[in-house]
Amino acid sequence: MYYIFEVVLVWLVVCFGQRAGELWFSRKNIPWGGITAGLSWGLVHALTKGSITIGLSALLAGILYGVIYLLLKKKAPVTYLFILLAFVI
Repeated sequence: MYYIFEVVLVWLVVCFGQRAGELWFSRKNIPWGGITAGLSWGLVHALTKGSITIGLSALLAGILYGVIYLLLKKKAPVTYLFILLAFVI
């Protein structure tokens, strides 16, 4: 149950981060939402866990989720399911 809600938060960061990046930089083919999620999530994990490796893996995971969002043509429900699958596997 915890992962369902955590993925909702990551998914929201990806969706709104993508929208913000597109508005600010006018480039729709860059995973802005994934970069936003990865940087914030990765930085928090690196600082709270005290491990650069954990932070980098969270950064890469966030970018992966952003790429998934773009590959699925920003279809929010489908993206949520794929991020959930990637998150729990």
